[in-house]
Amino acid sequence: MNTENENILRLGVLGEKLGHSLSPEIHYDLLKQQNIRGIYKKYEMDENEVLHILDVMKEENIIGMNVTMPYKEVAYRLVDILDPHARKIGAVNTIFMKDGLFYGYNTDYIGVVSMFKKAGVSLSGKDIVILGSGGAAKALIYGFHMEGASNITVAARNHEATQYLEDLFPYIHTCHLDQVPAGDILINTTPVGMYPNAGESPVDASVIRQFNAAADIVYNPLITEFLRIAKDEGLQIVTGLMMLVDQAIGSEEIWFNKKLDYNMGNHIHDELAKQF
Repeated sequence: MNTENENILRLGVLGEKLGHSLSPEIHYDLLKQQNIRGIYKKYEMDENEVLHILDVMKEENIIGMNVTMPYKEVAYRLVDILDPHARKIGAVNTIFMKDGLFYGYNTDYIGVVSMFKKAGVSLSGKDIVILGSGGAAKALIYGFHMEGASNITVAARNHEATQYLEDLFPYIHTCHLDQVPAGDILINTTPVGMYPNAGESPVDASVIRQFNAAADIVYNPLITEFLRIAKDEGLQIVTGLMMLVDQAIGSEEIWFNKKLDYNMGNHIHDELAKQF
């Protein structure tokens, strides 16, 4: 191996299906802005292959790996050392290999908090309802709690999943999707409304109009049916693409051990938004 290649950092993203992943585009832009030479590859793996991801990282000398659904809980179990935030969230979306050890972090909560900050929506003292009890809800619950939300309710159909979230986060409330209480901010974490089922919303206008702001972590399409209804009802809307960009910045802060300006992601967001 020549020294030329030794100076190139190796990074990647792990997932089940990564055909439409925007992570390489985002990270190549962030690396370019920092004058860092790096390679960022997609690692598509099935549920058996993923158990060997740390071996792959060692073999290929990959120092940093992003983890997307459905492997964030798997990564949580595989790493050697968990960051306190990741431990509390129960999921890992960023792996860092250092001195032969694997460290697990979660930057999704950073991404979601940053997304609301950039949209000018304060979370402090707010009554927030999260639609959906899947893996994505965990980082949001944690981020909202850290930002001082006064009340967090998870509304979902899956009672087992909401029960699990209540055990993990004793400070939340849960309810069925048919009984969403009124509040300040309503956020969708379900895949309902995601391409190719773009014309669907997890709840209808009668529920949405009981809030002041609505957000969706689905970003394809950028304005989901849920957000379109919210806009028509006069709510402030927050689109989900900035969360993806800013959790990526959070990952690079970990890999390169430095603070970054989150405005680095603004033009990346605007360029990517044109695709949807």
